[in-house]
Amino acid sequence: MRTTLMILALLSLLLAACGGAELSAEAQGTAMAMAVQLTVLAQDAQESAEATATEAETATPTATGEPTATDEPLPTDEPTVTDTPEPTATATPFVVPDWPLVRLNDEGPLVFALQHLLRSHGYNLAVDGKFGPQTRATVITFQNDKGLAADGIVGPQTWTRLIQGKMVKQNDTGQAVRAAQYLLRHLHGYNNVNVDGDFGPITNSRVEDFQETYDLSVDGIVGPETWKALIAIEP
Repeated sequence: MRTTLMILALLSLLLAACGGAELSAEAQGTAMAMAVQLTVLAQDAQESAEATATEAETATPTATGEPTATDEPLPTDEPTVTDTPEPTATATPFVVPDWPLVRLNDEGPLVFALQHLLRSHGYNLAVDGKFGPQTRATVITFQNDKGLAADGIVGPQTWTRLIQGKMVKQNDTGQAVRAAQYLLRHLHGYNNVNVDGDFGPITNSRVEDFQETYDLSVDGIVGPETWKALIAIEP
C-alpha cells in the first residue's frame, strides 16, 4: 500500500511538471501509459509482499504451551506367560510319638498289654487291665532283673526291655501275641481280631493294615517299630 502511494505521488509530480510545458499528444499518451504501468507493477509488488507475509505466518507454529505431537512408540511385546507347574504335594510320614508312661492306678488296654508282656517274660500275675499293687510289684521286680531304675513306673526304658526279643509273626503263639492282639482290637479298633494268643491270617492281615496306616514297613511282623506304634499311638 505504501509503495502504491509513493508511485501515485511521483505520478502527480510528473503530470504537474508536464502541465507547465506544452507536450505533444503523443508525449502525453506515453506519460499516461508509463503511469499506468507503474501502478500495475506497484500493485503486483504489494500483492507479492502480502503473499510472502501470509506464508511466513502460516509456516510459523503457534506457541500453545502444549508439547509437539510425536509418533507414539510402538507397543513392545509383552513377556510370554508360561504356566508354572504346581509343586507336587508330598505326604508327611507319620511320626510315632514317644513311649507312654504307665503307673500305679492306671487301667485300660496299655495295662492289659503290659501284663501280657510281663507274663511272656515268665512273671506270674493276673491280667485284669488294672495297674494295682501286684502289677507295680511285678514291674519293680522286672526292672531290678533288667538293671533298670526300679521305680514301678513303665516308661521308655522299661517298655523297650519288655518288647526285647518279643518279635511275633504269623503262626506264633503265646502271651506276646495276646498283647499285640489286645492292642489291635481294643486300642486300635480292629474288632475282628480275637485275643486268643494265636497269630493267624486275620491277625497278620490286621497287622499289615496297621503298618500301612502309620507308614511302617508292611511285613506283618510285630517288631520293635510296630510294637512302639501299637503302644504309643492313641487313635
